[in-house]
Amino acid sequence: MTEHVSASELADRVRAHPSVVRLHGGPFGAIASYLPGRKVVGVRLPDEGEPVEVGVVLRLDRPLPDVVAELRGLVAAVVGPVPVDIVVGDVVTPDEPPEGG
Repeated sequence: MTEHVSASELADRVRAHPSVVRLHGGPFGAIASYLPGRKVVGVRLPDEGEPVEVGVVLRLDRPLPDVVAELRGLVAAVVGPVPVDIVVGDVVTPDEPPEGG
């Protein structure tokens, strides 16, 4: 890794992207990092050699492939030369409330 980053720090960086509404745990909440006393949903920092996984809900304001490429680049710049999987769990249209209600 280019710098040591915790799952919480990586989650904060991903949430700061303007197209990210929130993090998403994926099917059955499998995209998560377990820390003492809590878990970070939407970010999985695996053992060496496995891909980093990030689950997101995105605003449908730009082409999804462009946003996913930006997110992959943002994560890769932090974690270094490891595979990065971005999972889009849902999208929110501009006329829809961000939290679904």
